[in-house]
Amino acid sequence: MSDQALLAKVGQTIWGPAWQEPMAAALKQSPGTIAEWLAGRAIVPADSWKALREAARLHYLKIADLDPQIVSAYDAAVARASARR
Repeated sequence: MSDQALLAKVGQTIWGPAWQEPMAAALKQSPGTIAEWLAGRAIVPADSWKALREAARLHYLKIADLDPQIVSAYDAAVARASARR
């Protein structure tokens, strides 16, 4: 996968369709720099890949923290549905 494709995939996965500005903020770069990387006119520096990995890990942890709450809500919904039968 090219750097450009990976940036776009990670950006869309974490921040959704309007991902370039949030990525720029997370990486402490300008939106123009992100656009240069996407166009292949500039190389993504190693420290930016490291920062992107950290941003991805933080989002993963936030989502993982929600899992027990989702399971609890599911269990409660199943119990309510069973009680109605």
